Amino acid sequence: MSGREKPLITTIIPTYRRPKLLRRAIKSVLNQTYPHFQVCIYDNASGDETAEVVTELAKEDTRVKYHCHSENIGALKNFNYGMKHVETPFFSFLSDDDILLPKFYEITLEGFEKYPEAMLSWTATAYMDYRGYFLSPFFTLREGLYKPPQGMIEIIKHWNIVWTGVIFHKEIIEKIGLIDEKVGAPADTDFVLRASAYFPFVFSLKPGAILFVNPLLGNESRRFHFTWPSWLKMISNLTEDEFISYNTRILVKQYLTEKLKKRLFQVGIASILRKNFDDAYESANVLSNNYHLRSRALFLFSMAKVCQYFPLAYYFIVFLDKIRRFSRRLRCRHLDKEFANYIRLLDE
Repeated sequence: MSGREKPLITTIIPTYRRPKLLRRAIKSVLNQTYPHFQVCIYDNASGDETAEVVTELAKEDTRVKYHCHSENIGALKNFNYGMKHVETPFFSFLSDDDILLPKFYEITLEGFEKYPEAMLSWTATAYMDYRGYFLSPFFTLREGLYKPPQGMIEIIKHWNIVWTGVIFHKEIIEKIGLIDEKVGAPADTDFVLRASAYFPFVFSLKPGAILFVNPLLGNESRRFHFTWPSWLKMISNLTEDEFISYNTRILVKQYLTEKLKKRLFQVGIASILRKNFDDAYESANVLSNNYHLRSRALFLFSMAKVCQYFPLAYYFIVFLDKIRRFSRRLRCRHLDKEFANYIRLLDE
């Protein structure tokens, strides 16, 4: 890219002590078919070889920009720091262990060109584990334009909300602000929902990104304190926003509350599988006391007690979970093969 060509898109990559994965993420951005962008890496004071990795890539391509904080400011503050420094018309987020597929920018900009009123352009995104197995097919809505607030409602109903495959217009920041750090773990979901409550978005069925599920963070996201009361704050952000019509707020609260109940139950099951029985009991208590779901609460409580005191029962539950995971992996085998070579190329 010549010096006279101004970048149109900024991709923000916050990072902390994952230099090998970061290299792959940056390379996936540099491999885009659309060339007018910059990729800004914000290092949370890693203190390892992260700086060397980025410096090496920056020497090869001036579109790579690097900033290292003097101390670790936390993940959400790091995302917000990147947002505050966006100077291009469009921006996107990329975690340091995720990747963009080569036509991500091309697809999203085609969406903006086709629907100029759209403020978000979305591509299909898939989940993959660190071993290279897809965990779910690409998330898809109906292709086309979604206007608020119906677009937000459709996102909630399908519930596979990741911003990895989204390009945002900078005007969104001016309207809804930055990431709400008080929400905690689901702050990315909160940001996407608030944006889609205010602005139209366009969705493409073409795949644009792959989100890799870190086994450690994946387990963390299923912990009780990551869900409760974070989800309550996310729900209040939408249901207390008077810009959104009253009837829509009532509907959103109903949908999100139902999602929260299911998630608390899932947190309980995941906690039992990890032998974190305290979290399982906490989930059961909230389901019983706050939502009067006593049968689900009793199921979680009983299963936790049985697995806690009878190891054979615990190992049987783990065995059933492994069968479930293997069955899900079989459904996505065609995706494993389709993208394996590209991921291998980025890892070189």
